[in-house]
Amino acid sequence: MVAHSWPETDGIADSDAEEERRVAELCARDPQVRDAAPREAVSTLVRDSDLPLAEIVRTLVEGYADRPALGERASEPVTDPRTGRTALRLLPRFDTITYRQLWAGVRAIAAEWRQNPHHSLRTGEAVGILGFTSIDYTMLDLACIHLGAVSVPLQSSAPVTQLAPIIAETGPRILAASIERLDTAVEAASASESLRRLIVFDHHPEVDEHRDRLAAARRRLAEAGSPVLVDTLAAVRERGGALPAAPLYVPAEGEDPLALLIYTSGSTGTPKGAMYPQRLLRSLWRGFWPGTRLLPTIGINYLPLSHLAGRISLVGTLSRGGTGYFAARSDLSTLFEDIALARPTELTLVPRVCDMLFQHYRAELDRREPEAADPAAAAEQVRADLRENLLGGRVLRATCGSAPLSDGMTRFVESCLGLQLHDGYGSTEAGGVLLDTRVQRPPVLDYKLTDVPELGYYRTDSPHPRGELLVRTETIIPGYYRRPEVTAEMFDEDGYYRTGDIMAELGPDRLVYVDRRKNVLKLSQGEFVALSHLESVFVTSPLIRQIFVYGNSERAYLLAVVVPTPRRARTRGSGTPT
Repeated sequence: MVAHSWPETDGIADSDAEEERRVAELCARDPQVRDAAPREAVSTLVRDSDLPLAEIVRTLVEGYADRPALGERASEPVTDPRTGRTALRLLPRFDTITYRQLWAGVRAIAAEWRQNPHHSLRTGEAVGILGFTSIDYTMLDLACIHLGAVSVPLQSSAPVTQLAPIIAETGPRILAASIERLDTAVEAASASESLRRLIVFDHHPEVDEHRDRLAAARRRLAEAGSPVLVDTLAAVRERGGALPAAPLYVPAEGEDPLALLIYTSGSTGTPKGAMYPQRLLRSLWRGFWPGTRLLPTIGINYLPLSHLAGRISLVGTLSRGGTGYFAARSDLSTLFEDIALARPTELTLVPRVCDMLFQHYRAELDRREPEAADPAAAAEQVRADLRENLLGGRVLRATCGSAPLSDGMTRFVESCLGLQLHDGYGSTEAGGVLLDTRVQRPPVLDYKLTDVPELGYYRTDSPHPRGELLVRTETIIPGYYRRPEVTAEMFDEDGYYRTGDIMAELGPDRLVYVDRRKNVLKLSQGEFVALSHLESVFVTSPLIRQIFVYGNSERAYLLAVVVPTPRRARTRGSGTPT
């Protein structure tokens, strides 16, 4: 088993005091940050009232009507003189829309969907959404809340073989797809019995490739004899803007209808839809981490809305009257350029992005070190440059979640940010559970550890009890959509949700992640190893740029494919002893 070192203190009090000082200083000199501060009257109304979900959203957009809500990279059409074809070129700035403009778009979509003469969308029906996070995507998702429809965000990188059973199970009449994912959407629509409309978003008619894809989609569906009609979101909004507004959906008293289905990736089996009724979405809009200070929020959104982490980031910004900027490319090739332009006050990180930041650091250090008189000073200069330029220079709070981050990588990111990297732990099924190793009450009601003898984890372990974490929370999902047998397996006999994660209990309400119960490999001699943990440890080495660790149960050893840092590769190539 891998040895772990546990923190004796969490440092939260010192972090809070430092955060308060940073906020005051930044607000004093930066009007954009100052103007993004939450309004107490709006926050109190949303937090303390019993408003229905759609009323919460309307309260927020009306309370912050003239503030910038969402931004996307500005672009301009550029025509290739050789081919005559037009594409978009990104510009070094963001264009924004206000909360008022956002809500106008949502209302127009809702009106067109409800009053469409051929395929009117009814309350409780599903709407599938396939694409990268964007302003258009957000409008589509909020239109579902407006009408009481069920949003079904689909994993944008999933193949048709994975999407088809989800579409068959949920039976949406409308599938909205980004122009980037239109080919996949057409293939899925051709095999669907329920779909009647395919709405294309993030579509720019001046771009030749976009026009070609749209025409090809219509042609393919027509040739297949499909009843699915293809439309653009711009056309839907134009028609809806001329129609009477659709009524805002309010559930009948005592009802808690389904509002959202978040499907698992299917990496451990058939994808299954975690059911989010209106009650759970209301809690998300009221604040995922109850009790945390409300900061002036300028955020960067790059995580998919088919995952809870992406929704926490976006909803957390909108619920506080902040501004959320979207990454320009789904492959994240422009992410750090986007961050530098947006200059966020809050960063939601995942291990992959932390690794990308580390690679930036290593590349710049490799470039500077040959001429540096003091390597340590050069390293500090690179970190300061990353903090002020690559990350925008005004981050007030940063949180990492979705997967464990190694101690070494955590220290590296903190050295770049100049502040504590908060560690958030939760799940799609249970909501937020831990923040900086502390059990969050609310929403957690109770927890316990259970022995995992096959991996050698026991509650009797010394110096800290270890075992699988089981929890009861206020934000637990009621189950998986149309999967009663899988839902039954979620819980133990006492109603506790099985997280599948191994934790060590440092003290009352203090837990740290150790392992994933199913994310281990048993080697031929009987030893269990966690491949992802080994990768996260090795990638922090100054000698390693990338690493892939492989093993199988027929061998007693592991293999690794390593890409060394350029400096190490040069050293090896010169014959210098290593």
